[in-house]
Amino acid sequence: MSEKMVEYLAEACNLYISDIRLSKSSATILPVVSRLNPNLFSSEDWSTSLSYIFMKSLHFDTPEDAKNYYIERLMKFADAEAENEE
Repeated sequence: MSEKMVEYLAEACNLYISDIRLSKSSATILPVVSRLNPNLFSSEDWSTSLSYIFMKSLHFDTPEDAKNYYIERLMKFADAEAENEE
């Protein structure tokens, strides 16, 4: 796991590291990831971190690809959470 990236997200979102995996945290994480310069972390760092977060093996060729994947997933989770609140 890339502790650096996961710790960065947890700190920036004021969450525990374990909360990064929870879909209910998506609305909090999404704006932080949207503003994040993808090149702040390597593609390997992104791949390792997102593999940890989504609990499956993931590989990305570029940081931009990884960021786009993460944003798409966060948006789906945030939309699902909003529907559940209605």
